[in-house]
Amino acid sequence: MPRLDAERIELWRQLCTTSTVLQRRIEQSLHDEHDLTLAWYDALTAIRHAGGSMRVHELCAALSEVPSSLSRRLDRLEEEGFVWRKSTPMPDDRRAVTVSLTREGRNAWRDATTTYRSVVQTHFARHLTESDIAALQRVWAKLGE
Repeated sequence: MPRLDAERIELWRQLCTTSTVLQRRIEQSLHDEHDLTLAWYDALTAIRHAGGSMRVHELCAALSEVPSSLSRRLDRLEEEGFVWRKSTPMPDDRRAVTVSLTREGRNAWRDATTTYRSVVQTHFARHLTESDIAALQRVWAKLGE
C-alpha cells in the first residue's frame, strides 16, 4: 500500500474542493432556474430512475441518507406537490411507506435535468478526454472496493 504522503493528501483535498465547487454551481443553477435544491433534484432523480415510485428505505439507501433528514426533505417535496407518500404495509415491515412522483414532480425533474446536464457538461464533462474518463473510471472502481 502506498504511503500517505503530502501529494496524496493534496490530491484528496483537491478532489473534495473540486466536488464542492461543482456541486455549488449545480445547486445555484437549479435554484436560479427552477427554485430547486440539489438535494431535492437528487431525490426526484432517484425516484424517477426507480420507475417513479419506491419505498422510502430504498430511497434512503440510494441517496446515502439518514431517515430523519430524508423525511424532512420528503415533507417539503410533498408540500410542493412533487411527490406523494402512501403507507404500504408489508409482512416484514408494517411501517413501510412508498414515495411516488406526481405529474408536477415529473415535470419539475424533466425541466431541472436540462439545467443539471448543461452545468455538468460545461464545468466537468467538456474538460475530459477519453483517456481521462478511462482513468477516472479506474480510480472510482478502486475507491469503491
